[in-house]
Amino acid sequence: MGKKVIKREDFRTLMVYPNLSMMLTPSYAIGLFTAILKEQKYNVELFDCTPYMPTYEFVGKKEEEEAKEEDYTESLDESASATRANKLMASRKFDPIKLFGKPKTDLLGDFERKLEEFKPHVVIVSTLVEDTWPQVQDLLKVLSNYPDVKSIVGGVFPTMAPEDVIVDPNIQCIAEGEGEEIIPEFCEAVRKGVPPVHICGTRVKDENGKITINPPRPLVNINNVIPDFSLFDERRFLRPLGAKIWTAMPIETYRGCPYQCTFCNSPIQVTLAKEKQQGVYTRRKSMDTLRKELRAMVDRYNPNFLYINDDAFMARPKSEVAEFAEMYKEFKLPFWCQTRFEDIDEDKLTWLTDVGLYRMSFGLEHGNEEFRRKRLRRRITNESMVEKAKILGDFKLPYSINIIIGMPYETRDLVFDTINLAKDIATFDSIAVNIFAPYRGTVLRKNAIEEGWLDPTLQATSFIEKSILNMPKPYLQPEEMLGLQRVFPLYVTMPKSYYPDIKRAEQFDKKGNEIFAKLSEKYYIDKYGTSEADRMLTYAG
Repeated sequence: MGKKVIKREDFRTLMVYPNLSMMLTPSYAIGLFTAILKEQKYNVELFDCTPYMPTYEFVGKKEEEEAKEEDYTESLDESASATRANKLMASRKFDPIKLFGKPKTDLLGDFERKLEEFKPHVVIVSTLVEDTWPQVQDLLKVLSNYPDVKSIVGGVFPTMAPEDVIVDPNIQCIAEGEGEEIIPEFCEAVRKGVPPVHICGTRVKDENGKITINPPRPLVNINNVIPDFSLFDERRFLRPLGAKIWTAMPIETYRGCPYQCTFCNSPIQVTLAKEKQQGVYTRRKSMDTLRKELRAMVDRYNPNFLYINDDAFMARPKSEVAEFAEMYKEFKLPFWCQTRFEDIDEDKLTWLTDVGLYRMSFGLEHGNEEFRRKRLRRRITNESMVEKAKILGDFKLPYSINIIIGMPYETRDLVFDTINLAKDIATFDSIAVNIFAPYRGTVLRKNAIEEGWLDPTLQATSFIEKSILNMPKPYLQPEEMLGLQRVFPLYVTMPKSYYPDIKRAEQFDKKGNEIFAKLSEKYYIDKYGTSEADRMLTYAG
């Protein structure tokens, strides 16, 4: 006699969203899977890791201590932690406790209590990235105490490094690539008592450790599902930006990126899809679908801000930008997007600012043309970037630029090429400076391993306290990268007469910290007209 088939409404599915940054909008993938599973009448709940303090190995504290409110607030000082969450909160100077409530600390204990209370048949760990892999490993150790619960793990990291993920002793199954069809098929197999070992697009490990690699599956139609974010705490929709607290929601208009940057793992998704004959990875969502999705979002959640998740929103023909702007007239919600300087022109900006374009983010990355072309596969000239920046300045459109330092083959002189380009661009209002993270699937990670500068077993994260590259001189050293990261905006905004003091502020000793504090105070007054302390008051409520 076969196993009893569980009714879908009685079949309990727990989704887990691993996350280390409290500032991100709700996961778009979780929204898609929620909509799909609810449509098929599954009983689905969510365990969101976002409200939890980062675990101490990420924060950098060796001793375990109770996280009290006052301790948490104190930890928001930029020097106290290298985590992305703390850095973002520190930079915006708002009170996270007033906004989100007291942070949770017992991640693993609460996860176990959720398992005991909900008693899921299936656990889905979604949107796993390299940053959150240690967190997921800890969660899976807890889950291993529940052998009857079937689990599947998906996201960019298992797609980029399936061999590294599947060998974890607590991993049962991983999804490679898009999960919109894999997830319901996995749930359906478990519900019917069928071993989920032959699902296309997965790797499965049996009780004896034997791994089955199943064939890939075609790419999904991204027009088929309107996401459902109802499982998230409503406080997760709050986002501080520009001295305001917005109710912000994410949306996807394109999936994939047309560019081939060597520091990014998006290009390999395009390559893998081609190699596996899955179809063309870069796909456009129809305007009709976008209109329906936006209407549903406005009706359900009443957002007053929109985050467009596309890798390069304006990297599309002008006709498509015009089409989007015409459709968006119905909503006119302020929105943020990220794009490239090469995709900017006056017509696009005119159309988009008329319907709500509020802020943008640009990847500048590096200021040396030869290095950018040879090492990063970016062909735009410095002259063109400066010209595009002037157009943005004419529109008085606020935007930030993103910088990466510490990439393979980079020297101190090359960093100053980036500083000089940023000076020439000038019209941006903020700079994000990140130390290079050699993620799985990137060309630069491969380069670093081939040069002997990176242990291939090491994990990359976007909040590393020090570079994990071990490059010989004259290439940048880890301590030098940290110092340059700290003072980069000062070099960009202050005259060269300040350079000797700024260079001294690169050192993390008593004298260097004192100089950095004084220069930072001047930076805030010159830039915002107030001291850093006064600026904090803007976000106090």
